[in-house]
Amino acid sequence: MNDKERTIMDCVNRAQLAINDWQCSGEIYYLEQAKAEISEAVLLSDELAKEKPVFLQYSAEVQGCVVSSDLCDTPEEALEDIRPDLVVGELVIVYKQKESQWHPYIDMDDLIENFISQADDEAGEGAEAWCDFISGNALAQARKELDEQLNDVLEAWLRKHKVEAGWYDRAGIEGTYRFCGDKFIRVSKAGDDA
Repeated sequence: MNDKERTIMDCVNRAQLAINDWQCSGEIYYLEQAKAEISEAVLLSDELAKEKPVFLQYSAEVQGCVVSSDLCDTPEEALEDIRPDLVVGELVIVYKQKESQWHPYIDMDDLIENFISQADDEAGEGAEAWCDFISGNALAQARKELDEQLNDVLEAWLRKHKVEAGWYDRAGIEGTYRFCGDKFIRVSKAGDDA
């Protein structure tokens, strides 16, 4: 799951919580909050759908082994790359690889829990009122605002310093091949290997 998908899930989860609060209290405020969260989720979903296509690389592995080739531009290059490690008759799986879209993010719930833990360590029972206040409904909108601001700052910092995931994730199977000594024979194609 990439950063945008995670943010969409967070919006939907917050909308569900707001609906639960409305069901308990009957206050329209919670329905408005749920509507805002769903609207944000829809906007993010639209942005996600418009993202550029993913550039694929390929790697090959001997079936049942962890022997992996380097990333290659074509499936044929991946097969040739692993050829020296093969014994006649072995099955080779060629995997599609896509550049990871993962980006770190600040999870506000975890951050608030960390603050509560710090306050508890510092003051024990004396911090209960503060802990209840910072995690309560009165600050729900303020926490959302802080979440957005902190993640905007983090995103700007990552962009400024060109910090990217730098790894590839598997994006499926291109096909499976049997090594016949001088050539590879395709025994299944993408979709047949699932």
